[in-house]
Amino acid sequence: MLNKNHMAGNIHLRSEAAEPFEIRIKKEKPELSTGIDRLLELIPEDTFRRAFKNIQTFNKRGDTLLIVSGGIMERSFLERDCIPALKEAFEVKKVQIIG
Repeated sequence: MLNKNHMAGNIHLRSEAAEPFEIRIKKEKPELSTGIDRLLELIPEDTFRRAFKNIQTFNKRGDTLLIVSGGIMERSFLERDCIPALKEAFEVKKVQIIG
């Protein structure tokens, strides 16, 4: 059985509250800030929160946007609700979602 206090007493581990996706990405990849701001304008806030709450990786390479979602539900939300907005916001031709 998994010990819920697995971090207790281990000085090598720490826990941090997860920041919202848009704040985390802007800190980690400031070059994507403009695209994030544009995306927030293009899709409703509730759709954004649902689809982007568990994104693990978000990268742009050339004309491709690569997203590793938190799971199949987030992937489904992204594919159904966000692909056109992602393409426009980040000026890419292809959006690849793994999750």
